[in-house]
Amino acid sequence: MNRKTIGSVLLNIIGVSVLFFLIVAGSSTLPHSTAFGPYLALGFLIIVAYLSGILVKELGFPALTGNLLAGILFGPSVFSLISRTDIQALNFINTIALSFIALSAGGELKLKSLRENFKTISGITLSHTILILGGTLLVMVPFLRTSGIEGLSGPKVAWMAAIVLAVVAVAKSPASTIAVINEYRAKGPFTDVVLGVTMVKDVVVLIIFAVSMALIRGIGGEIPFSLSFLLHTFGDIFLSAGAGLVYGGLMILFYRYVAREVTVFIVIAAFLADELAHFAGLEQMLMCMIAGFVVQNFSRQGPLMIEGIEKSHLPIYVIFFSIAGAGLDFSYFRTVAVLVTLFILLRTGLIFLSTFAGAKLSGASSAVEKYAWTGFLTNAGLTLSIAILVEKAFPDWGKPLKAIIISVIAINQIAGPVLFKIGLVKSGEISG
Repeated sequence: MNRKTIGSVLLNIIGVSVLFFLIVAGSSTLPHSTAFGPYLALGFLIIVAYLSGILVKELGFPALTGNLLAGILFGPSVFSLISRTDIQALNFINTIALSFIALSAGGELKLKSLRENFKTISGITLSHTILILGGTLLVMVPFLRTSGIEGLSGPKVAWMAAIVLAVVAVAKSPASTIAVINEYRAKGPFTDVVLGVTMVKDVVVLIIFAVSMALIRGIGGEIPFSLSFLLHTFGDIFLSAGAGLVYGGLMILFYRYVAREVTVFIVIAAFLADELAHFAGLEQMLMCMIAGFVVQNFSRQGPLMIEGIEKSHLPIYVIFFSIAGAGLDFSYFRTVAVLVTLFILLRTGLIFLSTFAGAKLSGASSAVEKYAWTGFLTNAGLTLSIAILVEKAFPDWGKPLKAIIISVIAINQIAGPVLFKIGLVKSGEISG
């Protein structure tokens, strides 16, 4: 580390420290009980998360790791300077940010690269689906049956909980993947494969989860295996895809005939997409990904959309990952530490094995064989949605399972981006 870098690191440490003491000094007088409280908390969080992002980047880590750590540090898990009430009040901002990230993900996915890497992307996706699902069930069913964890033991419950954990093991976080790719401006076949698998798996996981919920209801004796439930879920997926096509078409019209304030427009488009998805009960991430994909690949306006994304992604990522970090709950970790550790190690091993197998069988490059697994570790938005839905449907065993899943998300969200950055460096698509 050269003298200039050391000076920059020290300056940022001083900046974060000063801000921390200012927040501590002023926290007792902040009107958290008023409507302004959450937004004052957000203002402080954005500043400290931004400075923390710069600090960790100087140390060689992705900025989003600093954003997450700042959220954890100032959130309820550590200093509690931002309350859970504040986080709940700010959740709508996070859902808008998620729409923005999904539009970005679709916009980064080019039809040409999908065609060129189709064999590898489909091979790794299939390998992940079979090996990770099967391997997780093989290990977790007997472990849960004998673990003695309150609410999760017993033959039927062990199977139901293991099925949910198997779906969680396959899922990953497009938001973290896109954030790291955008931050380091990574480009090349390795990046295209990781991004392609990430996007395809998001759709695959939605389908697997629909089938899994029907199976769980049957195992639990709540209702028989329901074909109508599956048809309803698949109908939602197709409607979301159709809405994405239409929304992408409307975005193309704006870029073609207005083409002004593209940075403001992409943020407004993310907000409107979130509102539409909420109103119509659509899959928000899927709809936005397809809309971004349509603009990029079926019009000449793709570069305009990417320009808007690149100009506005920094504050969006700072807000999204800092609030996400503040919302992570570590309070249950001690009681389920053994299971969480086992699951993370098992999932990591299965991701490595299935990625290597899929890449090998599809004739992928050695870089994809050796390092692509690093891009599939994070799991956040969709995984958390799965945990919440399971808790609502099956509160008896869904509540302790949700605590386990949140602990897994927290650890993977911190470690995953760092490992993905290493994978990108090893692949030669970014410099160290």
